[in-house]
Amino acid sequence: MRMNKNPSEPRFLFLITKPSLQSTLLLQALKKRFYNEVTLKHCDVIDSSTIEDGDLLLFDMMSLEDHTSRQWCQDLQNCQKKFKTLLFNIPPHYHHRDIVEWPMISGIFHTETGEENLIEGIRTVCRGEKFFPKSINDYLTQQLNLSHPQWNESVDLTHREKQILSKLRQGASNIEIAHLLFISENTVKTHIYNLFKKLSVKNRTQAVFWANKYLR
Repeated sequence: MRMNKNPSEPRFLFLITKPSLQSTLLLQALKKRFYNEVTLKHCDVIDSSTIEDGDLLLFDMMSLEDHTSRQWCQDLQNCQKKFKTLLFNIPPHYHHRDIVEWPMISGIFHTETGEENLIEGIRTVCRGEKFFPKSINDYLTQQLNLSHPQWNESVDLTHREKQILSKLRQGASNIEIAHLLFISENTVKTHIYNLFKKLSVKNRTQAVFWANKYLR
């Protein structure tokens, strides 16, 4: 049974990376600074079955290949728990639109972030806040309308629309969706247009964020 000694601490903290001297030192630092359970999980073992409500998932993005990152996103999108995702060691080429595809994204830390700032950021997330660099905040405000959301929270989607939305969450293009669902590209475009109207979103990024927030 998991015990949480301090309500302000995460219920359980997973450091998801590849075992190395650097990751071992970070794991030790996290264990010293938090009273809860902290464990290292190999990033190539993609499994969300052990995640519980309140858990924090700290991903080392320098250790994840692009395909592994996508697989983690897809696996977490199907997870029914209310966890929080934090990404650190984010490389310069990692686009903002890739960041917002992660479910329950709550914290972002670039490669130059020091250990103390990382731990303070984790504590900020534990308090129920977000920890994003200004550039990410600006992007989210512009692209996702987080400051004044106008999205429909409860929408009656058809089975086909749910399939299309699932493929959008996986980053599939219109052509790829058409091939996967055995329909024409024009039909895909029609479904996406109808989806945007139903969800009250303006683009694919907003549709993905809506799905990550409301579709379970």
